[in-house]
Parts: sequence; C-alpha cells; structure tokens
Amino acid sequence: MSKVMQENGNRVIINEDGAFIPRNLFGQSARILSELQQAGVLPQKDIDPKTQIKRVEPIDLSREIQWLKEHRHEYVGQWVALDGDRLIGHGANAREVYAAAREAGVRSPLVEYISPMEDMPFGGW
Repeated sequence: MSKVMQENGNRVIINEDGAFIPRNLFGQSARILSELQQAGVLPQKDIDPKTQIKRVEPIDLSREIQWLKEHRHEYVGQWVALDGDRLIGHGANAREVYAAAREAGVRSPLVEYISPMEDMPFGGW
C-alpha cells in the first residue's frame, strides 16, 4: 500500500472524476454509499442495491502530500487547492478555492482544509 493511501486511508475522496475509496473501507457498502450521498454524488433517497462501484487505479497524490507537510503551517484555517506541488489558490471558502483552481485550468485539484495540528497528548506521571 502506498504512503499516500495510508495517509488518506479513512476518507472517501470525491471529485468530478469519481470517488477514491480506500482499501480499508472495502466491504462497507453502507458507509461508502452514505458518504457519497452526503457529498451530493448520489441522491438522498434509497439506493438501488444493484448500484455498481467501479474500481480504478489510485491517483498519485504524493506531491500534494509533500507540499502539505512543508507548507501547511502557512495556511492554517484555510482551504488550499493544489495541482501536484503547485498551490493554485487558498481562502476561507472551499467552493471559491475549487472554482479558482478550475478557472486556472486544473481538471482535478486536491482541495483540502488545513486544520491546526493538535498538540500531542502528554502522558505524564
């Protein structure tokens, strides 16, 4: 399993090209379909049990992940749009950041919210 897949292993990632479903969620159809409904990809009504989930090759996000590691401290509390290791846009509104990336000609930007890093818990004595 690639490092990128391990770091994103608990989330369904959705964009206009489709959805990335991490291997550890395979077999959890109800959760996957629920997340797709919440994201607006599927209707909020009952899902046809014959709904097919097609498997495709994973997207290589290694450059985006590296950029996030190196620059996240500069954009805490903001949404960022990345194309590889290139910052396309950032701001407080995810929809506007995504739209800016699309206007820049990026077909599938990685758009992510930069939350503050939590302090490590202290297990003192």
